[in-house]
Amino acid sequence: MVSRRTQLGRWLLLVALLVAVGCVAPRRVPPADIGGPGRWQSADTVPPRPVPASDESLGGFQLVGHSVPAARPLKPRTILALSGGGMFGAYTVGVLNGWSKAGNRPTFDVVTGISTGALIAPLAFLGLEHDPHLSKMYTSITRRDVFAYRSWAILPFRDALATTGPLRANVETTISEEVVLALAAEHRKGRRLYIGTTNLDTKRFNTWDLGAIATQGGKPARKLIVDLMVASCSLPGVFPPVPIEVELDGKRYTELHVDGGMTSPLFVPTSVLDAAALDPSRPVAAQTPATLFVVLAGKAFVDPGPVDARLLPVLGAGAAALVSAQTRLELANLYHICRLGGIHFQMTSLANDFPTPAGGLEFVRPEMNKLFDEGVRVGSSGPLWLSAPPERGTAEIDGIRTGNRFRSGR
Repeated sequence: MVSRRTQLGRWLLLVALLVAVGCVAPRRVPPADIGGPGRWQSADTVPPRPVPASDESLGGFQLVGHSVPAARPLKPRTILALSGGGMFGAYTVGVLNGWSKAGNRPTFDVVTGISTGALIAPLAFLGLEHDPHLSKMYTSITRRDVFAYRSWAILPFRDALATTGPLRANVETTISEEVVLALAAEHRKGRRLYIGTTNLDTKRFNTWDLGAIATQGGKPARKLIVDLMVASCSLPGVFPPVPIEVELDGKRYTELHVDGGMTSPLFVPTSVLDAAALDPSRPVAAQTPATLFVVLAGKAFVDPGPVDARLLPVLGAGAAALVSAQTRLELANLYHICRLGGIHFQMTSLANDFPTPAGGLEFVRPEMNKLFDEGVRVGSSGPLWLSAPPERGTAEIDGIRTGNRFRSGR
């Protein structure tokens, strides 16, 4: 016979376990937003409260009152798309720094970012005066400045291997109140800043307009921007999903968002590409084509190498192959859309022969400095652009295998 005290102890333990895994107080999940464009219409409005017409702390950014509606977006002439890639974002930052030194870096009409690109995008959007901060972000940090592993004892009751507290602290430092005001000011000029997340509930990609969020002002706008930037970097299983509070028809819900790279390694909204395309009703010679600049944080093809037949190495190699192939597919998609619309396509990535470390989550400072220096070299050279994506590698040219015996062909 089991004593009442033992039974009570077991029940208390069960309740504690349920609380730990979130079964006692489940979050309120909204109806899925999968009905196509327009089913969920933004209800956000700009608060009718004035702000100073200028602020010296912003270095000359001119602001207008919040009662003035955001300007219509400019017709895009220059578009910058920043991919994901973890610590390889150091290459992206290096390219931007070198590009500034070359003296021909434009003020982009539209900037987009995914994952590590979402961390870079706001400062790249605001201009080259923020290059020093970006450089420090990607050359002086280590893994401990990004995430901390959890104790193995509590992993069965948690949502990820690590916490992103250090990353959040760094993002909060970057996205100061002054930066939010600056983003709002640029949004009102017609420029646009977008980052992407993956909605775990719908299993779909979500695009967020950070400039529009910034125009709402106050601490809630800043918190939402920080939450979305952290979410865009939160690789499922490794980092915890980020809860995003939403309101639908006056009712409040909570969505879970993770790394945008899970559904799109880089992106440009269709509406942006449509607006940037040449007008077919006008002579081509009378129009100035827009340009899409893509900075790939890493290589178009991951380095080949032997894989240990163990769980973690196999999972890692499989994920790397999947992300690499998905990235090339999206590059090819953007390239062909640009060709159809008369948009110039320019991209840069790490050279295939550049020695790189094993993974993007290692955040090894010496390796990041090498990546940054290589980016500066490429950026200072013009930058060195490719006008077409690498759709196929040397081992992917319709090499159909008819058996398991081969010759090297030499």
